[in-house]
Parts: sequence; structure tokens; C-alpha cells
Amino acid sequence: MFQGKVTIPLAITALVSVLGNSMPHGFNTGVLNAPQAVMIDFINSSFVSHYAYEPSESLTTLLYSITVSIYLVGGCAGALGAGWLADKLGRKKAILMLTSFGFAAAVLFFFSKMANSFEMIIAGRLLVGIGCGAGSGVVPMYLTEIAPLNIRGGMGVLHQCGLTFGIFTSVVIGLSEVFGNEERWNFLLAFTAVPCLICAVVLPWFPESPRYLLVNKQNRNLAKKALQTFRGVDDVSPDLDEMEYDLEQQEKEPEWNFKQLLASPMLRLPLILVCSLAMLQQLSGINFVFYYSSSVFENGGVPQESSQYATLGVCFINFLMTGISVPLMERCGRRPLLLVGMALMAISMLLLTLALVFQEAVPWLSYISIVVTILYVIGFAVGLGSIPQFIPAELFTQGPRPPAMSIAGLLNWLCNFFVGIAFPSMQSTMGPYAFIFFMAMVVAFGILLYLKLPETKNKTYAELQEHFKRALPEEVMNTNMNCQKWQ
Repeated sequence: MFQGKVTIPLAITALVSVLGNSMPHGFNTGVLNAPQAVMIDFINSSFVSHYAYEPSESLTTLLYSITVSIYLVGGCAGALGAGWLADKLGRKKAILMLTSFGFAAAVLFFFSKMANSFEMIIAGRLLVGIGCGAGSGVVPMYLTEIAPLNIRGGMGVLHQCGLTFGIFTSVVIGLSEVFGNEERWNFLLAFTAVPCLICAVVLPWFPESPRYLLVNKQNRNLAKKALQTFRGVDDVSPDLDEMEYDLEQQEKEPEWNFKQLLASPMLRLPLILVCSLAMLQQLSGINFVFYYSSSVFENGGVPQESSQYATLGVCFINFLMTGISVPLMERCGRRPLLLVGMALMAISMLLLTLALVFQEAVPWLSYISIVVTILYVIGFAVGLGSIPQFIPAELFTQGPRPPAMSIAGLLNWLCNFFVGIAFPSMQSTMGPYAFIFFMAMVVAFGILLYLKLPETKNKTYAELQEHFKRALPEEVMNTNMNCQKWQ
């Protein structure tokens, strides 16, 4: 197996790609959490000025929920088009184009206060959601395609690192002492343009994905030059050999689309695994930390003045552990980190439920909810937080990869939307037992992944192809001997 290293061009390209989309993705996930009360007051006053009557409490709550969740609606739409966009424009150009959604949203956010318009905030959240939804598929694809085989997993984790850093940043500058107050909340929301600007200025100076140039555009010379830039050496024949194998496989069959992907028996198991990971990332309940963390801690008995700092601590742990998982990904492998992390998450959910159930009898248990939430976040960060983002790029080759990542991305955003909408109702009707649902999801999907997901560390596409071929029933293999091969 050939070895690669992190060169300066590779590191800068990865950094600015993450800044341009992954960080805004995380930032807009958590930005409305800390200034929730301020935003609700603005929505209420804006509604009165526009419609000349006072909205009911339930209507104000509904409008705030729409403001939060419309970001996820945009994300679903963007994720569905991620594969098409990556193939149509190329990975790098797609990332650059998507920064325009962040700029447009920032303009709406900044001037919404001057216009006294909550509708502008909703429109901005929809736009930035579309951009981040598409980028959640394109950025991991770009990162894994420019990375050498031996550090592909670590590079794939960078998308999640950027996302968690964005969440942490939103909580820090969203504190009431900084921008999360009545005077400066529009600066807080408009901050999403800053990382987009850095990406738009720097990324054009670096190459397109070599794999895209060779396999999609069939331009060997440009692919070789891009590889030489990223690898820092003149001899890039091992990388080119792997990509040319991919090209040979693609030339044997027509262009992949959603229908072909869903109908292929050879790709069914990889697609099920990828979709399961995408869904579980959200159905594990992680977003209650980012959307409703302050209220969860307050309901757990933590004083209101302390809850925002508890949330800040949890977000920092999430970012820190995601960063630590980068070297662990290549040292330990994907499968062990994923399964151990999921086990820690399930145990933490059980302990959180117990802490909330018995907190009235034992008041100090209210702070145990913070401790077990941190344990939960650690388990999530080293496994489900990062692995679902890049595993499709490892299980699928160039042809079916874009539609597979689009389907997985769509399911991820849909489940994100479901959790964001359903969790407050689950919390009010089920009380502390709401977390048992998320624990059950982790256990159920964990059994599937334990039985079916192979280790992908340092495995080529050809090796994984053979693994999934062996997993097929014999009658399926016989039926498809003369049909399409696994791409």
C-alpha cells in the first residue's frame, strides 16, 4: 500500500473548504440557541408592527419554530442536489458557488433588524440551509478525493470538525455578553458570511479534485498536475493507477442515477449501511444538545444563569473530541470507534434518563445530567459524529458515489428535521423517558452495523467490492453474472 502525507497545499485546501461550508453548517445549527428569548421578542414585535395585532403565545412559538426548522427544510433540498451539483460543476467550483448562499443569507440577517422583519430571517435561514445541505455532501466528497489513501479517514473527519467548531463559535459569540443580545443579534446571525468570504478568496488558488478530473473529465494531465500539487512529489503513479482502475470500471457501464442505484442488488447493502448511518446520526438525539440544550439543562434543575455556560462546555467537548478522533480514525479504524462510541452513547442516555427521573428526590442529580451529556457527546464525536460524513466516499466509487451521498444527505437532513420538530413534544409528553427512544435507535441500528459494516481503513475500492460480493446470496450472484458489476 502506498503512503501519503499532509502537504501545505493539501492542508490549506482542506481548511478553507471546511471554513466555506462545514463551519457555517455548524454555526447556523446552533446560532439561535443562546439568544432564543431575544429572537422570540423580536418576532413578536415585528409581527405586531406588520399585522397590527398581538400574536398569541402559541403563534409566536410556532413562528420561532419555523425560523429554526426552515434551515433544515433548506438543508433537505440542498442535500438532494449535492451529487448532481458536484458532477455538473466539479467539487471545487460547487463549494465556491455554495458560498453565495451564505453571503445572501448574511445580508438578509443583517438588515432584518433595520427592516423590523422576521420574514427576512426566515428567508435567510432557508437560503443558508440550501447551501449547507448541498455542501454537506460536496465537501466530504472533495476532502476524501484529494486525500491519500492512508489518511482518507482523517481527512473525512475534518468536515465534522468544522461543523462542531461552527457550533462552538455560535455559542461563544452568542452569549448575551457578546452578540446574543437585543442590540447586536443581527451581527451574530450575519457572522456566517465571514468563513464563506475566506473560502471564496483562497480556494480558487488550489486545484480541483484529481479524481474528478480523471474519472469524470478524463483529463489525465490536469489530474496529474493536481496530484503533484497535493502530494508534493512528481511521481504520483500509485494514485493515478487507482483512479484509472475507477475509470475503467466506469467506462463499462452507463452513467449512474438514483434509479440505477436503488435497483442494483450489488449496491443494496452498501446503500443500506450508508443510509442507516446517515439516519442514525440524527436519530441518536444529538441535536437536542444544540437546539434545546439550554432548556434541557434548566428542566434538569440547572439555574438559568448557568445553563448557557453548560451548553458552551458541551459544545467545546464536542469540538475537542472530534479533533482527537482525526488521528484515532487511522490508528484504530472506523468500525471500532463507531461501535464503542455508540455503546457509550446508549449507556449515557440511560444514565441521563435516571438522573432526570430521580432529581426531585436527589437534587444534586441535576448536575449529573451535564456530566452524562458530556459522556454522550464524547461517544458521538468519536463515532457517529464524523464517520457517516465520509463513509459513502469509501464504500462507493466515482459513478454511484454522488447519488448515494445525495440520498444519504437527504435522509440525514430529514431525520434532523424530525428530531428538531418532535423533541419538544416528546419531552413534554414523555418527560425524561423521551431519551429512551434515542437509546433504542442507537441499539437497534448498532446491531445492524455490528453485523454488516466492514472495516474500511486502508481498503481500496476493489477490496471493498469483493467484500460486498461475498455478502450477496449465491442466487443473486448467479442472476447478475452478466449484469452490472459493483461500481
